[in-house]
Amino acid sequence: MENLTKPERIRSINNIQDIREESGHACEYIDPITGERCSHQAEGEPHHIRTRGAGGDDRRENLIHLCGWHHRLFHDGNLDRNELIAIVAKREGLTPEEVADILKLIYQPPPAQPAPQPKIEELLQAYIQIDEQEQETRFVKGQLLDAMLAAGAKQKFLSSQIGVSPAQIRELVHVYRTFPTPESRIPSLSWYHHRVASHSSEPVVLLVKANDEALSTRDLRKAILEQEGAVAIVNQDEDQEQKKAQRLLVSVQKMLDTGSGAAKWFENELKQLLEEEKD
Repeated sequence: MENLTKPERIRSINNIQDIREESGHACEYIDPITGERCSHQAEGEPHHIRTRGAGGDDRRENLIHLCGWHHRLFHDGNLDRNELIAIVAKREGLTPEEVADILKLIYQPPPAQPAPQPKIEELLQAYIQIDEQEQETRFVKGQLLDAMLAAGAKQKFLSSQIGVSPAQIRELVHVYRTFPTPESRIPSLSWYHHRVASHSSEPVVLLVKANDEALSTRDLRKAILEQEGAVAIVNQDEDQEQKKAQRLLVSVQKMLDTGSGAAKWFENELKQLLEEEKD
């Protein structure tokens, strides 16, 4: 009866050292979309495409030098092994199928067409959803802080524990107490709208006004001051804004008059910003 012998696995310090030196001690990962190499500093041993625990050895076809980031991506399941096989194959002058055959692995080439990129509308919707979650989180924070204060916690203690100033704690709690339930809030308006409205004598009425008239938080504050007879404050705010704009205009003009490279860059950026505002 013929004896079956287990194939000997290659252990080669020379191969490991050669791959490290040839890579320039830098990551060999190449982005399949941009074609750009990572090239971040990479020390230690090269990565084994087929791990030693799974029978992988130190042959060149099984070694690729990766930085810590791409090494972690692979072990977390966020980097396709087939990409590494393709990179090594190009380096060794082989086809990916030949490298996979040497490593006793199956190579699955990427799809002929890359996955479609998400549409702007989809990305915008995702952003809006995250923003809505953040807005809701502020009400939840206010609710939790309110409960802790009711349980006897002091504002100074809470401030030291969560890294938020006592003034911020008071504001979060105040807004929550003014609009304590989802039914008392208007989802289409930001937490900041609720915050401004909460400091009026008729927060619910003013919040509805902000929603119906699509007021910004600045316009809402102005409407509150006017409604409550603080026209002088409104005029004072507008006067301060006007003076601030005038000072800014003078500073911009002085910079442009220098004709320096920075001035030209600033002028181009300003023109682009104004064009975007028109759109």
